[in-house]
Amino acid sequence: MPRPRSTTTPKTLYRFEGGLDLVDYLVSLTQHDIHENREVRIGEVTGRLVTGRFGSDQPEWAPFIQSITDVAVDLPSALPFAVLLVPMPPWTYAIACGSGHHLLDDQMMEQGFGLMFGIRRLDPDRLGTLARTALDATARHVETSFPGGSDIGGFDLERFGELVNRVGGLADLSGLTYDRDNAKPCRIKTSTSLTVPLARDPRDLLRDLAVIGEIVDRADDDSPLQFIGQIRAVKPGHPRYSELEQRLAEALGGDDRFGPLDVAWPANVVRAADDAYSFAVSGGGGALFAAPLEIGDVLGLLTAVPVEERVAEIARVRVTPCADDAGVEALAAATPLRKWVSFETTIDSVRYCYHHGGWVRIGEGFVEQLHNQVGGLLSRRSALSFPLWTPTGKQNDEHLYCRQAASQLGGIVLDRDLATTPLHKKFELCDLVGPSGEIVHVKWLGGAPAASHLLTQAQVSAESLRFEPEALVEFNRRVAVADPTLVKSDGPTTVVLAAAGRPWNVDRLFSLSQLSLLRLDQRMRRLGLRLEFADIPYVAKRKRSTLAA
Repeated sequence: MPRPRSTTTPKTLYRFEGGLDLVDYLVSLTQHDIHENREVRIGEVTGRLVTGRFGSDQPEWAPFIQSITDVAVDLPSALPFAVLLVPMPPWTYAIACGSGHHLLDDQMMEQGFGLMFGIRRLDPDRLGTLARTALDATARHVETSFPGGSDIGGFDLERFGELVNRVGGLADLSGLTYDRDNAKPCRIKTSTSLTVPLARDPRDLLRDLAVIGEIVDRADDDSPLQFIGQIRAVKPGHPRYSELEQRLAEALGGDDRFGPLDVAWPANVVRAADDAYSFAVSGGGGALFAAPLEIGDVLGLLTAVPVEERVAEIARVRVTPCADDAGVEALAAATPLRKWVSFETTIDSVRYCYHHGGWVRIGEGFVEQLHNQVGGLLSRRSALSFPLWTPTGKQNDEHLYCRQAASQLGGIVLDRDLATTPLHKKFELCDLVGPSGEIVHVKWLGGAPAASHLLTQAQVSAESLRFEPEALVEFNRRVAVADPTLVKSDGPTTVVLAAAGRPWNVDRLFSLSQLSLLRLDQRMRRLGLRLEFADIPYVAKRKRSTLAA
């Protein structure tokens, strides 16, 4: 007996803000082989259907194969597509089939639309996949799958400091046509798009879209997955995007009305920036700055640029960390200035952060929650009492201070004494070993990059000592030379972050730095380590001179 035809079929759905002509949601169609591009009736609604194919004379990899084998590859291809646009004010929905998503203007689509559905309807105990990106200098991307399903705890998701991009699993589809005609649970995929069974009947399809819209637009206060939607990427199609770019442009001219601006090191040059003696600027007239690169240097490049051109200017101008004071010996590739800038602003109680050249939205109520948690963490103070740090202006200023501190504390200096393991060629185990065996990392916090470097140094050190036997053996050997009583067979149990230049105060830290702190504390606790903080008394630094261009 033939199997009865299903009343639904899985399709990928996108959502746009309504009110535009339907063709305005599509990219240019002129370069494609279009078969249909016309209005269609879907129940009581007039939509638009576009079908066709993407054609190619040969695959993009054909020249490589020919260059290696001298065999010409003649494999023309065609990728069929269809897009059905359905206006349902105040939204417009798009159903993409085949390669149809390539026709949609991704700058206009509602970011995280599918995730918002998933937060409200996915079963938190039967999730199948989860992909996320770390909001730190590494920009680490991780995707985890459980074919049999898992609760949210199984994914080891760090609720602070990770942007969830995609979630899939079994979902509650009550109210949709699928639920009416099927008793079996359904697996869906959610991201900016939503992959879910949709009705084949036109009127049922309209009802499905209406139900999906109601689900997405309702409050998610009762969902255990609510936290997933609190941090979201902000794309050009976002209704606040133009205002955010305008505020950034004003801040780049030295206007601090809308929030703090600081330097941030791009992920690809973190180590080079820390070793740099100068920073060479290409484009925008060029310049050469002594290390470290400071926000005043950036402002000096932009204050004369018209406000409406500043955001474009930081995309054109490039910065290169150099090993010499002449800006000749490059330590890393030139990187756009937009990746060297961090900015935060608040609109209608929502915090927005510009980081690594893109915007991130931190949800309502989350900033206060974050502030409270970091404030509690920073109250965990070390009992160590540090001497006054008077800057010398020399390249080895930090090392000179570490020697002074070790003498007063009765500790051991390991600053600049680099270790090597199979996983890490060169890294600092710590700057100081305290009188009770504490690992102490010392830094002058001149800005966000220094804080990021300090946290990264602490994390690499802690993980190496816990997971790499060679690191612990080397650490204990160096400690034993100076004071055998401080050697612990299982390694240190306390890590101290000691900072000068600014106090450990939650009001003085960027939101993304606060997220990184919470993530670091989580990792330390998993490693059996206690994280503590110390404020180093200091004399303020004098502004260092700018090198001649």
